[in-house]
Amino acid sequence: VVKKLISGLVATFFTLSAVSASAWTIHADFDQGQIGEKADGGGDGFHGAGGLSTYSDAQKLKNNSARIAIKEGSTGYGTWGGEFRFPEKAYKGETIWFSVHTYMPEEFDHHAYGEGNRLKFLRIQTFSSSGSNHGYNDLYFDQKGSEYPFKWIYEGAPQWVNIGSDSDRPIKERWESYEMAVTLDTVPVSEGGQAKIRIWKNGSLLKEILDKTTLRDEQGYSNRALLFTYWNGGAPKDQHMYVDEVVITNEQPSNTDDNGNHYVGSLIKKRPLMN
Repeated sequence: VVKKLISGLVATFFTLSAVSASAWTIHADFDQGQIGEKADGGGDGFHGAGGLSTYSDAQKLKNNSARIAIKEGSTGYGTWGGEFRFPEKAYKGETIWFSVHTYMPEEFDHHAYGEGNRLKFLRIQTFSSSGSNHGYNDLYFDQKGSEYPFKWIYEGAPQWVNIGSDSDRPIKERWESYEMAVTLDTVPVSEGGQAKIRIWKNGSLLKEILDKTTLRDEQGYSNRALLFTYWNGGAPKDQHMYVDEVVITNEQPSNTDDNGNHYVGSLIKKRPLMN
């Protein structure tokens, strides 16, 4: 009885923690640094792992942007893209919205050619209550030639989900936006829990996933998000692209999509509907 009571109190504590968690928002606009300097180390840029990321005005959505780069053959960890560390840990029941705007030059190759042939893109890491890595909620660019432009997976319970259609593939020489919202739980919505994932491109909802878990440990947590950071199989050549206006938050945004779902929203106009 005592053990059951203690277990119940622990579960109640973490439930209340999720409900009463402090609201926070990370906004990386890359506007404060000097052009050409490293856009890494906090403030208006990446919080780490962005060794080759620099402030740029060559392509920009608003004011300046970040030029992110990788060397041929490199997997890029520590240099390609970067990470963002949350001000507070996010627990079961909390939703993390992760929004980014991207610009790929015409010659940019966004495919991976090894280690599964998929390129990691938007990543939200999870941990056990003791701090052990429990894997990432990952949005990938799918392998070259795939019917689908993207794949989603939670490494803590690996099951691939196809995302998007042919018209959702990246368009070069144009700013685009991507957003992923992950609600943390060990039980998916389809089984009575809270775990769900939504993915948008340019303000349009590509996928709502209601039958996958996003957390392995009831008392587990998330404390960081990564933008790229690892090129599976190594980059096919020296190349670069641009990112701007990154927003990560656990506070429900006021914007809503066409289906009434709350999201950060895009600074990019939606692509026109096809007849």
